Amino acid sequence: MVEALVIRAEISELTRVYDWAEALARRFDVPQSTLFAIQLCFEEALSNVARFGFAVNENEVPRNTDVRLTVEPRGDQIVATIEDHGDAFDPLGVAAPAQPTVISEVPLGGQGIHLMRQFAQSLTYERREDINCLTLSFAYRRQSTAPPGRVVSTSQLSDGA
Repeated sequence: MVEALVIRAEISELTRVYDWAEALARRFDVPQSTLFAIQLCFEEALSNVARFGFAVNENEVPRNTDVRLTVEPRGDQIVATIEDHGDAFDPLGVAAPAQPTVISEVPLGGQGIHLMRQFAQSLTYERREDINCLTLSFAYRRQSTAPPGRVVSTSQLSDGA
């Protein structure tokens, strides 16, 4: 079952995205660590789209600034897709940042793509009909409130069960 949300390419829309992802996590029984990874990747991708995806050109015809998010459980993975009408940008072509040797070398920004690579199991990108399509997958194991096997009550244990 594919779940979708359409938002504007604006940082202020992140609150809607967080709420939507939390509701899906409850419905799909997604562990908190996987939800965190999904929300972090959505935040990084959407902030890049909002800040850099639509270059301002006074002669340009206004473009569709909608961003479409989809989430779908597929076996042992959650697959999330982010589609936008912004300028073509392949985040997979961005080199990994250099490892700083001292704390003063750590940059204050520019780590979003690196974080997505660390938190997603896989990332793919393609440009389809003037649309950027970034697909991320995350390991997915349903939470379980009871361990597998036979359930034994405490009264059965005292009876020698």
